[in-house]
Amino acid sequence: MNNEIYGQCRVRLNYGSLVKLTVLLGFCAGLFAIPLLLLTSLGKIYGLLNLLIGSPIAGAVTGLLLSILGSPIYSWWMAKSNGQLFTGTFQVDSDSIIPTNSAQDNQEE
Repeated sequence: MNNEIYGQCRVRLNYGSLVKLTVLLGFCAGLFAIPLLLLTSLGKIYGLLNLLIGSPIAGAVTGLLLSILGSPIYSWWMAKSNGQLFTGTFQVDSDSIIPTNSAQDNQEE
């Protein structure tokens, strides 16, 4: 890993990363929805197992469908806005660095 730490970065996810991210977010949304759904289904014991298993799976499937349907819009939007701006702590994986023109020029000198 590169030791430089950045506070902001611009990201344009490829299709596979977008799908992974939305499926993960959908799964987590399904997990966190379980307590809310349990409160609304009090007294219905037969659906408890379906709720505990089905909610995260339904969230993941919803995330997958949203990424499949939304990827053309995401690609178009990211092309127009030059990526999403994220803030946080980021490190560059030195194995996956894509050389830019200026980096190539410096290596040639």
